[in-house]
Amino acid sequence: MGQFWPILITQIVSVSYGLIDTIMSGHSSKEDLAVVALSSSIYITVFVSLIGVINSLIPIIANNFGKKKYEAIGVYWCQGVWIAILLSFIGSIFLYFPNIWFRFFGNMDENVYSNISSYLNILILALPASLIFRTIYNLCASLSRFKKLMFISILSIILKIIFNCLFIFGSKHIPKMGATGAALSTVIVTWINLIVALYIIKTDNFFSKFKLTIYKPKLTEIKELLKIGLPMSGSYLVEVLTFTSMAILVAQEGLVAIGGHQIIANIAGVTYVFPIALGIATSSAVAQAIGAENYQLAKEIGNIGLKLTIFLSLIIAILVFSNKENIINIYTNDNLIKNTILNLVMIVLPLFHIFDSIQCFNSYLLRAYKISTIPFITQIISLGVIGLGGGWWFGFGKGINYFEYINKIIAPESYIAVSSLWLLSTIGMIASSFFLYIIYIRVTNNYANKEIDIFK
Repeated sequence: MGQFWPILITQIVSVSYGLIDTIMSGHSSKEDLAVVALSSSIYITVFVSLIGVINSLIPIIANNFGKKKYEAIGVYWCQGVWIAILLSFIGSIFLYFPNIWFRFFGNMDENVYSNISSYLNILILALPASLIFRTIYNLCASLSRFKKLMFISILSIILKIIFNCLFIFGSKHIPKMGATGAALSTVIVTWINLIVALYIIKTDNFFSKFKLTIYKPKLTEIKELLKIGLPMSGSYLVEVLTFTSMAILVAQEGLVAIGGHQIIANIAGVTYVFPIALGIATSSAVAQAIGAENYQLAKEIGNIGLKLTIFLSLIIAILVFSNKENIINIYTNDNLIKNTILNLVMIVLPLFHIFDSIQCFNSYLLRAYKISTIPFITQIISLGVIGLGGGWWFGFGKGINYFEYINKIIAPESYIAVSSLWLLSTIGMIASSFFLYIIYIRVTNNYANKEIDIFK
């Protein structure tokens, strides 16, 4: 739990970046709000799809730390930096040519498209710093040394607000930039974060034994990172694309439906930071124990973390259920939207959160054992096939007649499209959480019996 709070605070801060940009640009103009909302969705899709590869550093570095192979940690971290630089070039292509995204947005003012292009082109400058910073983030998480990065995150959110005020709204000596000002502030804050983080790992004596310097690219280590990291990136991409596709489908039902869906998705996203933080903290400790060949301790740490995840998810679910109306009121004062999603927030969302938390945590536990392909395939089936595919069939396809009866019982005021997608996604999460738990139990038993290569 010592690492849980610093990681949680850092996760909340990272989510807050987009929230701050959205709120402040909304006070600038409707056009700026649209630019920030759409540009952010593109950038997040690109960024999240890339960081999975870099997140493979966590189990590998933690494992070597448990083995006391300290110099190997420096080698792997450096290879992570090389991968981050390469991914920056790949990601920049998708940001520099935003026309590939515009076909999904429908007809909009040319000025909005132009501003989105400018926004994304500016964020190209932030991408290398963000990805390299992520290697330091993962290094500190792997070594249970996260508190200083937490303070960097807190400082960054303060700087973000200050720079946003200066660039979005302008000042005596700085012209008003609107949405592009939000992008510029992100670039500046991101590079400040990286510089401060590099200073910390270079001046803190704790990191000196790892010999954190720039080595030449090493194919063997890069292959190992990619073997674990590519399925992790795939899992993140499936999640992002699924919820993006859900929004596109729901948009066919009109503004009320899309507004309700976005509120539910946002609540789910905010509560999701808790299992992520627990997953990162626990998987690091588990990987360290595996590296030390203390498999029983690794199992005990994992089980404690899982119990904490279930307990915390139940508490959050109860809070959401008991404060549903107050939570919805934060997002909207439109009674039509409120009535549309009230039952979903009361019944479906708490269940979704509980089982989403469990499957998320189980995925992190398996990655501690360097197993990432199984969670990836499970994510495709649970979210892509059951959630999105099943939700489409019951909400838009031939199954709509069957679902009408279910919808009248669960959420009679809700649009069938919204209900079907969220209910089927919840069913997918339930299936995923049980399946991944069974795999986790099998893996821990295999490790205890020293049959550790069964899934490799």
